[in-house]
Parts: sequence; structure tokens; C-alpha cells
Amino acid sequence: MTEQDAFFTHTIVGAPLSVVLGRRVPGQNASGLEVDAQTGDARLSPAWQPWAIQRLSEWPVGVPMQRPGRWRRALERHALLIAGVGLVALVAGVVTVVLAGSRLW
Repeated sequence: MTEQDAFFTHTIVGAPLSVVLGRRVPGQNASGLEVDAQTGDARLSPAWQPWAIQRLSEWPVGVPMQRPGRWRRALERHALLIAGVGLVALVAGVVTVVLAGSRLW
């Protein structure tokens, strides 16, 4: 997960919650990254450590995470424009159906 993906996920979904069968585990801090202000050392909070271990276990040893491909980057960069074009197409289709329906009756 890139820094941009992590920021997006955190802003949309929120901080991770540790749950056991749908209940919060008491006493666990849900912040994702803990940074020591004096030393600058960063580490994952206990809520995120199992996720990181599971996620990293899927990757072969020594292989860094790859950047998203060209198409994905282009789609992410132009997502708002693509959504706008889709919305315009939807409205145009509805208007066309309504106008065609009014002429038939």
C-alpha cells in the first residue's frame, strides 16, 4: 500500500478497529502508525500489526511492493472526470427515453 493509498483509506474508512466477533477489543489503541517525537522512530500500533504480518506474508521475501500500473494511475488521476462523463451520459439517456416515450403516447 502506498502512502497515498493509506491516506485515502484512512480518510474514507477511518482508523482500524480491532474486533473479536464484531466487538471492540478493550484497551487497544486504534492509531495506525505511532511515531516517537524524540527519536523519530515509527512503528505500527498493535491494532495494525496482525494485518501487516498477514499482508506481507503474501509477498515473496525481498520483493518490494510495485507501483500501480499505468492504467490504474491514469484511472485514479482522472476518476472525477470519468464519473462526470458517466453522470452526463446517464442524464442524457434518461432525457432521451423520456422524450421518446412522450412522442409515442
